[in-house]
Amino acid sequence: MNQREVEAEHVKELLGRAVDTVRAPGSRGSEAVFAQASRVRLRRRAAATGVAAAAVAAGLVLGPGLLSDGQGVRVAGAPTAGDFTTRAGKFEELLPAGTGKISEVSLMRLVKQAPKAPLRKPVGPYDGDYAVHRDGGVGYISVTLATRKEAQAKSGGKGIEDPCKDAPKDGRVGCTSQKLSNGNLLGIWQEGEADAGSYPTWGPTFSAVLKLTDGRVLHVRDTGGFLGKGQLGPLLKTPPLTRDQLHKLILNPKLLP
Repeated sequence: MNQREVEAEHVKELLGRAVDTVRAPGSRGSEAVFAQASRVRLRRRAAATGVAAAAVAAGLVLGPGLLSDGQGVRVAGAPTAGDFTTRAGKFEELLPAGTGKISEVSLMRLVKQAPKAPLRKPVGPYDGDYAVHRDGGVGYISVTLATRKEAQAKSGGKGIEDPCKDAPKDGRVGCTSQKLSNGNLLGIWQEGEADAGSYPTWGPTFSAVLKLTDGRVLHVRDTGGFLGKGQLGPLLKTPPLTRDQLHKLILNPKLLP
């Protein structure tokens, strides 16, 4: 039984208990009273079935794991295979019209086929992975904001350096860097083709990094998808965003807390 069926059965069980609380009185004329109560139960059961069906429909429309636990909290944990969450909807508003339908995923869980693997705690309001469904294929946009401590640990405490400094050595193509008027440093490039036999096989990919003067680093990855276990669909022919659109997105202040 899958998650949707479990949730539907749970709803039916709870509603069934609620409508079965009418008791038959033991006084004179109890048969007539009980018959009336029985008719009430039947009507309530029909209503309960309608609510349960609506709950199942909500799961089908909104995606798995979106039914509430009664307190407005999603039953499932972090998304794995494409949840149309509120955050995904808000992220879609930051993207150009026609980018595609956006759902929230975890690329790490998809690629590793580990639905319960622990995830990094988000730093920025849109940190995470988003699937882009378009033209029958699926690409991804990933947003990661590193704290100053995380960035320093990765760079060895070197501070803000030209993001294109080691681009040729790293196999990055067409890397360009730009120092902004506020002192932040922006770099954008196309990732080179992976070695033959590497897993998974990634589609065409752009990456952008924004090094902030306060030491934090924002990274946005824009890929046409991947081939391998856990893939949600065929590769897109191009990354979801053009290079110019990626440039505009990473400079959107809404990506920062």
